[in-house]
Amino acid sequence: MKIKKIKINSYGTLKNKEINLENNINIIYGKNESGKSTLLNFIKNIFYGISKNKNGKEISDYEKYLPWNSEEFSGKIKYTLDDKKTYEIFRDFHKKNPKVFNGNLEDISNEFKIDKKDGNQFFYEQTGIDEKMYISTIMTPQQEVVLDNSSKNNLLQKVANLGETGSGDVSFSKVIDSINKRQIEEVGNQRTQDRPINLLQNRNEELEFVLKDEKMLLDKKQNLQNQKEEILQKLEQEKQNYEIIKKENQLLYNEQIEKEKINIKNELKKENKYKNKKIILILIFIFLIIVNIFNFIFIKNKIINYIILSLIIINIFLLILNLKNKTNNNLINIKLENKINNISNNTNLEKTKNETEQKLEKINEKILNYELKLNEIKYEENKISEETEKIILYKEEQAKIKEELEILEEKNICFQEAKLLLQKAYNKMKNNVTPKFAKNLSTIIKEISNGKYEKVFINEQIIVELENGRNVPASSLSIGTIDEIYLALRLSMLDEISKEKMPVILDETFAYFDEERLKNILLFLQKQSENHQIILFTCTNREKQILDSLHISYNLIEL
Repeated sequence: MKIKKIKINSYGTLKNKEINLENNINIIYGKNESGKSTLLNFIKNIFYGISKNKNGKEISDYEKYLPWNSEEFSGKIKYTLDDKKTYEIFRDFHKKNPKVFNGNLEDISNEFKIDKKDGNQFFYEQTGIDEKMYISTIMTPQQEVVLDNSSKNNLLQKVANLGETGSGDVSFSKVIDSINKRQIEEVGNQRTQDRPINLLQNRNEELEFVLKDEKMLLDKKQNLQNQKEEILQKLEQEKQNYEIIKKENQLLYNEQIEKEKINIKNELKKENKYKNKKIILILIFIFLIIVNIFNFIFIKNKIINYIILSLIIINIFLLILNLKNKTNNNLINIKLENKINNISNNTNLEKTKNETEQKLEKINEKILNYELKLNEIKYEENKISEETEKIILYKEEQAKIKEELEILEEKNICFQEAKLLLQKAYNKMKNNVTPKFAKNLSTIIKEISNGKYEKVFINEQIIVELENGRNVPASSLSIGTIDEIYLALRLSMLDEISKEKMPVILDETFAYFDEERLKNILLFLQKQSENHQIILFTCTNREKQILDSLHISYNLIEL
């Protein structure tokens, strides 16, 4: 891949800037604060977009490079891939996605995948390099290599990380440690006590102990139900017996009363019959007297006199009879009442009544006892219902705990699989890729150090072989040498990370190199420029002077 042309409409402090690049070595020269780092980030942001997130920084890149005095915030890059196809990318940084054009300036933006978070993935699909890998290998930002003694170990760790994982910011051992830490914090194990899985398992054991009583409660509930049904049957039977005895007693009493009523009425009828005869005789006697009197006084019309006299006698008879009936009824009621009282006081009837009351009392006691037992059963059932409701809640809680334990188990498996995959990837890197890096690195470091350092071995630390064959840890070497190793390792990775021959972009990387080291690295870069475009950002004339002295051609761009 070769970058052909950069056009900046407005980006940070850069405005209306056009830069044409050559295929081999390009030197972008500018004094401090002239916009070299801004241009470096412009190239990256054209390919990957600009972030509005701070990502741990004081302000986001979007805020940092947003022009103050212009609404325009855009630019474009033209480049050619190894297959000779040319592309032009225009990006308005106010928008998420760029416009991608082919060599005929046809818009082909829709031919590439659109990621919701990162936008159009054209550059990743073309090169296979994501933004992190781009920063770790292709682009070396200013002061990426810090040269003070206090940062020596950090730099060595970056070199080891690059060799082990392909990224200077990623350490395999630290990644594994981080996964282990998360696994313990988010899941836990048999040795922990207060982690999520321990708390859930302990609570599950408590619930298992409580739920052992469930069968006992169910058996007790069924037993109470059986008792309840049995008592209800007995209670109903006793209530029926109570009503039967009560009715039988009442029927017996009513039967006695009715018999007495009949006897009294018969007695009164006999008495009335005798009395009626006496009244008739008296009336006949009275009639004869009155007839004689009337005959004596009224002789004129005897028939009329007899009729009138007969009517008078009949009325008198009816009046006497009516009075007699009323009197008889009163007498019947009085006698009946007296008889009933006598019946009530009858010894046999009283005995029968007492026996009946005793039976009823015993039955009533049984009824009360059964009702008391029913209340006791109801009380026990309520208690069991409360316990059953708790059991239901406990079972629901246990089901939820089991689901959470399954989730934790799945999470734990994911952690284990992640570590396993990382270990496999690490072993593959260590056994296959890292040796390639080490070989390339050894070739590069030997060349740029004029044979002073023969080989470099990468493990958890960096080992360097000296000219005399002695192996020494890189930590014992000078910071300048470590800088060379770090740069050499990045350069050695170029052919491994992409199907494209990617450019090498270096920003003030040689600021602290001595003349000898700088000469050697520029000679090495000249060879690399046959396949890789070289773009050097610098604020000095050292690179230009050495290249001129070596008669190496280059393209100079001044900002």
